[in-house]
Amino acid sequence: MIPMACEVDENVIKMFQEVWSSSICQVLNQLSGEEFDSRVTDSIPIVGKDELAGVWIRFSAAAGLTGEIGFFVSKADALLLSGLLMGEAPDEIAELSGDRCNAFAEVCRRFAGVASTALKSKIKGEVELLFRDLEPPSWEAAFGFRLEVRGEKTRLLKICMISDEGLAKSATTACATCAVPPPTSEPEKVIPSPVPVVEGNDNIGLLLDIELEATLRFGEREMLLREILNLNSGSVIELNRRVNEPVELLVCGKVVAKGEVVVLDGNYAFRVTQIASPAGRMPSLRI
Repeated sequence: MIPMACEVDENVIKMFQEVWSSSICQVLNQLSGEEFDSRVTDSIPIVGKDELAGVWIRFSAAAGLTGEIGFFVSKADALLLSGLLMGEAPDEIAELSGDRCNAFAEVCRRFAGVASTALKSKIKGEVELLFRDLEPPSWEAAFGFRLEVRGEKTRLLKICMISDEGLAKSATTACATCAVPPPTSEPEKVIPSPVPVVEGNDNIGLLLDIELEATLRFGEREMLLREILNLNSGSVIELNRRVNEPVELLVCGKVVAKGEVVVLDGNYAFRVTQIASPAGRMPSLRI
């Protein structure tokens, strides 16, 4: 059993229930092409002995929120989620290791990416949910709930979510701040900051409106012409990059940043995690 650490504002719990329900369904819709729906079945989740063979995954909140959040699913449900990403038929007796484990973690990262965007609009500030590990939490849960998620063709999935006290308190504070009405006086006019000029490029301002082609690179693979001609619908091409390695952003064929793919308002998006300074990026954009 996971004990509850403290009383939490009901509005905060409802906010997390709505955010995670919609975020999980949105990602699963995109992975499978099916319509998914979900419902909350329990606001005080308990993990029993029959569920110890399942899988935990934890995320840390940063920016506008602080604390940790943890998810628990059965091993069979973790294999089903990994199979949706890998395009494999469900195999509930397989081992959750290697590529399957990485695929499960990637699906959960996508849940967190969509939830980050949704929480941003709820608390009116930046929110980041960063992957920690696939270990059970050592802290007491401040609140939590269970979700049942079902697709048109995919069987029922059960997901348990719990939050630590730090996340509960920061979310309560953020929601209370949003509830305060804005001042009625005319806001101070904000003068936009000028575009920073990179040293040694005095005329860079003349080029800032030029459109450049940006590409995301998930990996590479050298192939023989014979292999390319043998490709058909359903063929799988293995790339040289693992699931948990960063994706590269290329501009004019040059790498300018690295990060991860997230889902934003129903579209794929790119969250930057590594990037050089503007001065450091300029040489790579010379063509």
